[in-house]
Amino acid sequence: MSASPPLPALSWSTPVKAHQLAALAVATLTLSACSGSNNGAAAVVAEGRNGETASVASGTPRVVVAVIDSTINPYHEHFHAGSALYPDAAPSSVTPALLEAFGIGPNQILKPTRSGDFAADFAADQAFFDRILPGQAVWYEGTNIIAVSFDGGFNLNPAGKSPHGTGVTSSVLNANPEAVVVFIEGVNADSENFAFSHPEVDIVTTSYGLPGSVPVAGEAIAGSYTGVVDGGKLHFGAADNSPALSPFDGTAGPWWSIGVAGFEEGSSNGRQLTSGTFPDFIADFTQDLPYCVDCQTGTSSVGGTSFATPTSAGIASKILLETRRSLGHRGGIVFAEDGSPLMARGPAGQISNWQLRRALEQAAWIPDAGSYDPTVGITDLVGIPVPPGAPWLVAGWGLLSSDPGFAVVPSSLAVLGVPGAPEATPAEKDAGFCLFQTENINARKLFWDQVNPLSPSFQNAPATDPFLYC
Repeated sequence: MSASPPLPALSWSTPVKAHQLAALAVATLTLSACSGSNNGAAAVVAEGRNGETASVASGTPRVVVAVIDSTINPYHEHFHAGSALYPDAAPSSVTPALLEAFGIGPNQILKPTRSGDFAADFAADQAFFDRILPGQAVWYEGTNIIAVSFDGGFNLNPAGKSPHGTGVTSSVLNANPEAVVVFIEGVNADSENFAFSHPEVDIVTTSYGLPGSVPVAGEAIAGSYTGVVDGGKLHFGAADNSPALSPFDGTAGPWWSIGVAGFEEGSSNGRQLTSGTFPDFIADFTQDLPYCVDCQTGTSSVGGTSFATPTSAGIASKILLETRRSLGHRGGIVFAEDGSPLMARGPAGQISNWQLRRALEQAAWIPDAGSYDPTVGITDLVGIPVPPGAPWLVAGWGLLSSDPGFAVVPSSLAVLGVPGAPEATPAEKDAGFCLFQTENINARKLFWDQVNPLSPSFQNAPATDPFLYC
C-alpha cells in the first residue's frame, strides 16, 4: 500500500515583523509554554500506530453530531421532505442500525403530526411525549434527528421552551443536511457526559457558557477532555458573545476544544466584535433560521456564536462524511489495537480527530478586507474588516464556511489526501498564522493543564501530546 504525502506545512511567505510579535505577546497574555513535540501532521494514508489495524465498524457511511441545548421543534418544515434542505426526498441518514445503537424501539419513534396547526398537531402527539422517560432516546421519523432529554421531567415536550436549540440544530443541518443530529435536551453534566461518552457520536457542538469567560470560573464542558483525547471526537465550543478572551472560556478555551467566534458572512463581511477574542476559527454569526417552538414554517434572523459554532461543526461533519465514503469506513469512531481512536479508516488510509482539525486549520478561508462593507459594518457598530497585515489577530485560522466559493470542504479533503477528493488548493497562510496560533495553544495548555484546578487536564495532561502543530 502506497502512502500519500503528509499534511503539507503552511507557506512561510512573509517574515514576522516586530508589531506582529508584540501582538503575539498580547495574545498569550505574557504566559509562555513549550511547543508540543509533534511538529506537523502525520501522513493520512498509513497503518495504525506501530502497524496495528483498527476494527471495522458496522453500518453505512454516516456522521453523527450531538447538539446540547434547550429543546428541538421537530414539527418545523425545515427538517422534513419538501424543505430547502430536502426538496426531493425525506432525509434518510437515520438507519435501522443507528436506531438499534441508540436503543430506539418502535415505541420510541414518532412521525410528527403536521397539518399546519401546531396546537392541534401537538395535542395529537402529546401522549408520545408524556411516556418518554429521561435518558430515553427517540427518533422523529421523516427527519435526521434523534433526541434525548436529561432536562428533568420535560420529556422532549417543546411547548413553552426556548427556541435556541431549534436554531442551533438548523445551523448544523444547513451546513450538512446529511448529518444525523442527536439533540440532547438539557444544559447539564448528564447531557454532556452522554454526548462525549456515546460511541456513536463523532462531533459535539455546545453553544452556551458563563458570560465573560472569567478565568476563575473556567470549568470545561463535562466529559469533553476524555471524549476528545481518549474517545477521538471533535468538540466545537462557542466563544462568548463579548470581546472576552476565548482561551479562558470553559466552552471554547480548552486546548482540546475548538473555539468559534463570529463573522458577518454575506453582510458586512466583517469580524463580529461582540464575539470572543483569539478563537480557533470564525464562522457565520447572523443567520436566517427556524427559531420557534410552536410553529411549522418561517424563519427569523438571529445572531450569535451560538449559530457560528454549529455551522462549523456541520462543515467538519461534511468533511468527515466524505472521507468515510471515500475510505469505505462504516459506522463511527473505531480504535486501533493500541487504543488510539480513528475517525475514519479504510484500505486506502485513516484519519484521526487531530488530523481533521489540522486540515480545517489549513483550509479555513482568509477573509479579504476588500470585501468588507463599511456602510453595514459601521451602522451595526460590530463588524470590522479583517486586517490584511495580521488577519490571525481577529480571524484565528480563518473562516469556516459552506459557501462553495471559499472551498473549505474540498480544500480540507485535499489536505487530508482523501482518495478521489476534488482538486482544491487551500488558502495560502504566512508565518504569522503558525506562530500566533501555536503560542495561543501553548497559552491555553499552560492555563488548562497547570494553572486552572477546575480543569480535567490539571496536572493530568497526556504523557504524549496529541495536538498536531503547524
